[in-house]
Amino acid sequence: MLRPRPRPLGSLDRTAVDGGPAERQRDGRVSGGPEAWVRTLQRSAGNAAVTRAIGQARGQQAAVQTAVQTVVQRKWPGPNAADRHHTDDPTAHPEWAMYRTLMTDAGFSANVVENLWSLLVGGLREQETINSASADPSLTRTERRLRREGNDWYQQAIEMLRENSGFTTPRMALWSGGFDVCKYAQSKGYTPMEFTRAGKVFNELEFHRNWGLQGPLWNALSKFYAAQATGPVHIFLRSYSPDSVLIGQEVPQLRQLQRIHPEVELIWHPLYTDEQGRIREVSRDRELVDDAPYATRDTCVAVLYDYLMYRHDEGNGHAARSYQEMQTDLSKNVNPGPSK
Repeated sequence: MLRPRPRPLGSLDRTAVDGGPAERQRDGRVSGGPEAWVRTLQRSAGNAAVTRAIGQARGQQAAVQTAVQTVVQRKWPGPNAADRHHTDDPTAHPEWAMYRTLMTDAGFSANVVENLWSLLVGGLREQETINSASADPSLTRTERRLRREGNDWYQQAIEMLRENSGFTTPRMALWSGGFDVCKYAQSKGYTPMEFTRAGKVFNELEFHRNWGLQGPLWNALSKFYAAQATGPVHIFLRSYSPDSVLIGQEVPQLRQLQRIHPEVELIWHPLYTDEQGRIREVSRDRELVDDAPYATRDTCVAVLYDYLMYRHDEGNGHAARSYQEMQTDLSKNVNPGPSK
């Protein structure tokens, strides 16, 4: 049985680059932001001031009473997912047969299929060791995350996918806000990672019952996917979280690429799910339309929050989570003032 030992790969540059290029003139919607007062405040005081001002305009509370569960971007492992390691015999893993069939149907060679699977299964075991070693309470959240990303088995698997064009696409899309946002992007003619050759396979697998062993794999895959951008990248946003993989890893990777390849352009789409469950895009005049691209993240988030604050119907359960997550973000940004 093939059990290749991974060779160490050079660590990916994990430096986050804040901000981005100035908003460029494109067409009416892209060059414009939300209402003039929002755009002016955005330029002078930043996005936190925008969200604070929007909240004050509607008399919102400075904090919310309860935390909101983050939207799950990936399929959560079910009760039948593997609960032990299969490094001695990777083909004993309960998903081996399905994985082999899907990868073969996707056009990967038998050698790639077998070696990649061995790396993935070995990576799960290695991640358990890494997670245990990174549990030091003195580490910051960022330090802990960086240590948990240092899995050479996963990096070697990603290198194999790169060599075999596993995640290549000419129309890249990133997303945040639930998996139906991913499907929406695909329906618009773009190819999120989950709809690439290998992505469609990986998205069907549970790998292991312990999400902590595969979470770093998905994070690494997302960053690798973003690093392949060669042109415009469309970003579909139904909810905004500064701690998400999209904002924390994928977008910084793209910002670095823009320094070398100016043709890499980020195009942002704010999304809202209406009462009928249809995902629509949000225009700067608070209308739901078929296409509403913007050139900067701050404009996109301001437009989204503006719509949620003024037009969201609290009886619309389809958009309740987006509204609650906005409230949570506002509570973090609003200065509560001096204590009494």
